[in-house]
Amino acid sequence: ISGTAAKLGQPNAYHHCTLLVNSNKLHLGASLEKDNVEITSKATASIPSPIKNLVDVNRTVNIQQLLSAIGYEFLRTPATQLTDGGRELLMKQRGFQLINPTDKWFPGITELRENFASWDWRFGKTPNFSVQKTIQLKSTTAAHQQEMKVKVDVEKALIKEISLILPNHEPIPVVSDMVGRAYSEDCFHGIAEALKGASTENMQQAMGL
Repeated sequence: ISGTAAKLGQPNAYHHCTLLVNSNKLHLGASLEKDNVEITSKATASIPSPIKNLVDVNRTVNIQQLLSAIGYEFLRTPATQLTDGGRELLMKQRGFQLINPTDKWFPGITELRENFASWDWRFGKTPNFSVQKTIQLKSTTAAHQQEMKVKVDVEKALIKEISLILPNHEPIPVVSDMVGRAYSEDCFHGIAEALKGASTENMQQAMGL
């Protein structure tokens, strides 16, 4: 298992995990690499852990076998109890059955699908967070060269505020048409890149310092 997550509600609990069968671990690691930014959030922190493919333990394992094995575990386990019903329950289940995931078979399933596929569900419920990155400012004199931080506050996946922070100064909000837009890494990097060519003197003048 490469990772697990859960969402606990009043009537329901959602759990998900990832089983690695024969994944390219180098590509997986690269896709999970974090950029050199500081993130402040009340969300549960992600804890990096060692991972392993199932084929590293048993080279004969394949995805179809894994699906069957997991399916049989469900067939032999009662829906409301964490007990092993064994072969007796397995026989009562009459094996795997194909279903038709439509409103005719399951009234309301289309609405559920649309809700869980919506932007509001996938992104809008993201816990509020802030992202900031340190930028080295240019200067006409090396003695005055200093760092500046650009900070973006995100609420419900939308950019709420963009601030610039110089050492020993309070954050100064920036007026930008980016405020109110959906946050993305590309958006944040665009803001940071636009400030990389700025000088210490110009930023101090623009910020009234």
